[in-house]
Amino acid sequence: MLLFTKLNAQQYQSVIDENIVVNSTTAMAGYTRNITEVTLPEHTISYFYRITITAKGASDESTPLLSLLKNSADIAIAGMSRITEFAIKNNDNHAVDAFIFNNVYDANDFYSKKDGNWTACKSMANRSNCCFESSECINNRIFFGFRNNNVAQGLTVRLEVIAKIDDSLASKCSYTISNSTTTELKYFISVDNITWEESILRSGYHMTYNNSLKELYFKINTSDKAFVNYKIFPNERYKLVLNSEKSIWDLIRY
Repeated sequence: MLLFTKLNAQQYQSVIDENIVVNSTTAMAGYTRNITEVTLPEHTISYFYRITITAKGASDESTPLLSLLKNSADIAIAGMSRITEFAIKNNDNHAVDAFIFNNVYDANDFYSKKDGNWTACKSMANRSNCCFESSECINNRIFFGFRNNNVAQGLTVRLEVIAKIDDSLASKCSYTISNSTTTELKYFISVDNITWEESILRSGYHMTYNNSLKELYFKINTSDKAFVNYKIFPNERYKLVLNSEKSIWDLIRY
């Protein structure tokens, strides 16, 4: 279940709240390492993570991290010092080695104990209960890894991750078309492939369209010849050219 708290163009979204078991080094069954995958939503600019460690089998009934972040104005003012206060305070002194990986290959090598073959995006040795915000290691998929070095005590790690999403980034799809020919050219742009807007572009100039759409439609024709039509996509580079093979004005991606 996804939960949200909004702040102007930003929102906090709970993406994982999971208990992960890491066994003691002398346990007859189980594993001293574990990993879990976290899928960050589109337009994530940072994320909060809280790690709470208890003895294996114990439960953590503390207030969810998302609820603590609802007072967003205080968070923006107080910054990191306030966020660290959200760590659960107890006196059992349990600790794990914690890691963040930005790819599945390093995460799997860590889990498989192929030490020397993996690199973590972030490493936190002997980490007790903590809460931080990070703008590092941001991918669509990241992986948290935990290692228990305790000889006798199996541990349960509660991992909470809250994504901070900037909705204004959704309006930053950029389409740039350059005219690489020696001729001023007329072409047409549409958002729905039905209604068209005419544009005229001088030789050597470019035009950039900024909007929130994931695709636009383009068409151009040459004298009495039929239009050529394309679907174009944001953050790609396009240029108008003379297609000498067909003797028409054309658009290419480069």
